[in-house]
Amino acid sequence: MRWIRLTAAGFLFWLILTAGLGWWPGLLGLVLAGLVAAISLHYLGSQTRLETGETLGLLVYALALIPMVIPAAWQVLRLVLSREMAIAPEVIKYRTSLRRPLARAALANSITLTPGTHCVDLEGDLLTIHCLKARFATPITDRILERRLARLLERTA
Repeated sequence: MRWIRLTAAGFLFWLILTAGLGWWPGLLGLVLAGLVAAISLHYLGSQTRLETGETLGLLVYALALIPMVIPAAWQVLRLVLSREMAIAPEVIKYRTSLRRPLARAALANSITLTPGTHCVDLEGDLLTIHCLKARFATPITDRILERRLARLLERTA
């Protein structure tokens, strides 16, 4: 059952990314989603389990990232297309208060999905983040993403 859910989620993600309406992209996406789901289950086993509420919460969280990603993409586009290329790359170290490995991985991936920032390393609770400009790290250092993830994934019974 978990394999079917993971395959369905992966296939849906594939369709969103490729917008492929033909049978060949659809078949390729389905095969790859099934393969990734099988490999993930083999290596992760039952270590990572999400409740239904957490799954829905992560979906809402992913949708809430869109308003952060689009303005960041425009900022990066303006930087890249400007004649000056006024970038000041920085690598920052950021210590998260998130405890669950799943929440930490979600934070690292959220940072990487946001243009202008890239999570280079995640070791325990320490993230190493590359930014094109220091101000691009503001949503990270202000803990906006971290607080949202903590509400979704760090609840204790």
